[in-house]
Amino acid sequence: MRERPGSYFLLGNGEKGEKGGCMVHNPGYDFNDDIITTGATLFARLVEKHCR
Repeated sequence: MRERPGSYFLLGNGEKGEKGGCMVHNPGYDFNDDIITTGATLFARLVEKHCR
């Protein structure tokens, strides 16, 4: 982002017992499929806003 405009955000994965709250490259990571719709909606809205 030093050379080009951009952004970075963390899309919360929530907590499922002992798993789900850790970072992606962790052996205990458990992807929460319920977050897919939220993530897709977020990216779609970002594109819509950028294209206005």
